[in-house]
Amino acid sequence: MRPVETRTRAGPAAGPGPDRCATATRPGRQTPRPGQVDADPCSLLTRDQVAAVVADPPGEVNAFRKATAPIYGCSWVAPLGANATASKPAKRPQTLTELAESPARKADMFEPWTETSIDGLPAIVYHQRGSTDDCSVAVQATDRQMLTFEIVGKDLPGNYWANDRCGGVAKMAEAVIGNLR
Repeated sequence: MRPVETRTRAGPAAGPGPDRCATATRPGRQTPRPGQVDADPCSLLTRDQVAAVVADPPGEVNAFRKATAPIYGCSWVAPLGANATASKPAKRPQTLTELAESPARKADMFEPWTETSIDGLPAIVYHQRGSTDDCSVAVQATDRQMLTFEIVGKDLPGNYWANDRCGGVAKMAEAVIGNLR
C-alpha cells in the first residue's frame, strides 16, 4: 500500500469544497461502494489486514457489528488492546464538508486537523476526545458519503501502531477503501 500524503490546514473551519469531493477519484479508479458497510461491515478487512492493523494473531481479535444509527460499521478489538473501527455515519456529518463545518470542528475539538488523501480520495486525519493518543480518519467515499475510521483505547506495548495510531488508522482506511472498490 502507498504511504499517506498529508498537508496540515491552517484556519479553524477550513475544509474541502464540494467540487473537490466530486472529482476526487483518480481517472479509471472505481468509486468505493459505502453501501456495502451496511451489508457485512465486519468483512471490510481480510484476516491478513486485521493482523496488520489490529493485532497478530488475528484469531484473538473479536469483531463487533454496529448496525444501529448513528453509525453502521464494525469494531475490531484485541484482548487488552485498542479498538479499531470502520463505519459509515448514518447522521450528519456525513461528508468531509459537513465535518469541517460541524460545531465540534469550529470549537477546535478535532485538533490537530490534517488534509490528506487515501487511495486517491480526499481525507481528513484528526483527533477527538482531547487526546492525540486516539486518531480518526474520514474519507470522502462518494459525493454524499464519507467513511470514518478510528483507533482508540489502550495498546499493548508490542502493538504495531502503539506509537503511530494515525499511521495505523490510515492503513486501515486504505485497506477498507481498496476492498470496497
